Amino acid sequence: MPAYGNLPVQEGYFSGADLTWFDVDLSRGLLRVRVSKNGKDRFVPINQTVRRMLEGLPRTSEYVFPSPKTEGRLIDIKSSFDKAKKEARSRDFCFHDLHHTAATRMADGGADAFALAEIFGWSDVRMALRYTHATDEAKRRAVENLAKPIGPSDESVTNEKGRVAALP
Repeated sequence: MPAYGNLPVQEGYFSGADLTWFDVDLSRGLLRVRVSKNGKDRFVPINQTVRRMLEGLPRTSEYVFPSPKTEGRLIDIKSSFDKAKKEARSRDFCFHDLHHTAATRMADGGADAFALAEIFGWSDVRMALRYTHATDEAKRRAVENLAKPIGPSDESVTNEKGRVAALP
C-alpha cells in the first residue's frame, strides 16, 4: 500500500478517495468531508498522527490521495488493500471494518454517541451501537469500577430509579 496506508485506521470515519487539498485545513486541524452518506458536508477534526501524515504527503495533484497512474481521483484501492491483507495473512477483513475499529477506539477513549455521530456523519446516534464494540479492556475497567469507593461510604446501593439508598 502507499505510504499513507495507515491513514484509514486513523481516519476510519471518511472515505479519502474524494479528499482534495482544498478540503484540508491543517491550521485548524479539520477535514471537510463533502456530501457524505447522509447527504451533508461535515467537518471532522484530525489527530496529530494524521496531521503529520498529511504534512508529509506530496502535493502532486488536487487530490490528497491521487491515482498513482493518472494523478487524478483515486478510483479503487482494492488491489493494494488485497495485497496488504495477503501480506498480513488476514482474510476475514474488509476496508469497512476500519470504520468499526475507529469508532470502537474513539468510544473506548471516552467519546460519547453524540460526538461519534458528528464525526462519522450518522444522522442517528443509535448507529454508535452498531459501530462500536466493547473491548476486553473496557469491560475490565467497567467491572473494576465496582471495587472503587463511591463516596464517603461504600455502604449504599442504587435502585432502578437511580436513587441511592443506604445498606442496612
